[in-house]
Amino acid sequence: MNAEGEDQRDGNAPTSPAWEALFHRHRQSLLVRGQARRTLVTVACYARRWAEFCVELKLDAPSAVTTEHIAAFQKWLWHQPTARGAARTIASQNNVLAWLKSFMAWLQIEGLLTRNPAATVPYAKEPDPLPKDVLTLAEAVAILDAPDVATPHGQRDRTILETMYATGLRRAELRALEVADLDLDAELLTVRRGKGGKGRVVPLTRTACAALENYLRTTRPALLNGVGSARLFVSPVNHPGEDIGLGEHALSNLVTRYAKAAGVKKKVTPHLWRHTCATHLLQNRANVRHVQELLGHKTLATTERYLRLTITDLKDAHRRHHPRG
Repeated sequence: MNAEGEDQRDGNAPTSPAWEALFHRHRQSLLVRGQARRTLVTVACYARRWAEFCVELKLDAPSAVTTEHIAAFQKWLWHQPTARGAARTIASQNNVLAWLKSFMAWLQIEGLLTRNPAATVPYAKEPDPLPKDVLTLAEAVAILDAPDVATPHGQRDRTILETMYATGLRRAELRALEVADLDLDAELLTVRRGKGGKGRVVPLTRTACAALENYLRTTRPALLNGVGSARLFVSPVNHPGEDIGLGEHALSNLVTRYAKAAGVKKKVTPHLWRHTCATHLLQNRANVRHVQELLGHKTLATTERYLRLTITDLKDAHRRHHPRG
């Protein structure tokens, strides 16, 4: 789930003590089930939107809610801007509805509802855009070669880039990695904090393994300067007690900097590396289900977007080279 910045929205929006008590119990149940704290923040944002709507309609109890109210809420939500004043996307609207369906189902389990009024409310149809761009193999290699590996910073950054390209990890997944998650002998990496709290094991390339082995042996100890840490990728430690993890924007800044150094004009982000990993695998005839497992996609349909991108490449080549193209 993604709250699109709504966690920054005014926390003084109208609400109801009765609903707030139920929201709190629901969040506690999610916490017990191991939901990430970031997910709980997002859930609180969605709950606030629902509470605002209920206050407007004077819906003080779950038993008063009907399917028509849920449908009306969807229409109401569409006209509510995000915290940054931007128009709400269909994906954002559907995320809130997914939470509301789950919340109403929980109320039913708790005996507070006899039926789930949100169960039959359809999701809004989302456009299915392809990734806008991916790196070519030449561009990817140029960026991978950009860091100065003669320096600890450069060696660390090269290792991060190799790991991103090898695994297609999400930014948050890469930042959360620990040394214990690596099995270089087996050339495997365990992702323990995947999206939705789901873990997976992914393979590493030989190039990524070589970079990681060198990083662990020489670079990481130099960056830590005698300080102990479980984190895999660390920042230099200059003062005791200093945060040694990668900052929230560190990866974005890193990939942007090396793309510029490599002369790549595209807007390069950590997520673009994820797109690139998937697309290059499929272009080299990897099985789409294997790519799904690698990326941690819940459904095959999400992964199949990349298949369509490779078909686009094929069509372009066909037009260029076929005698009657």
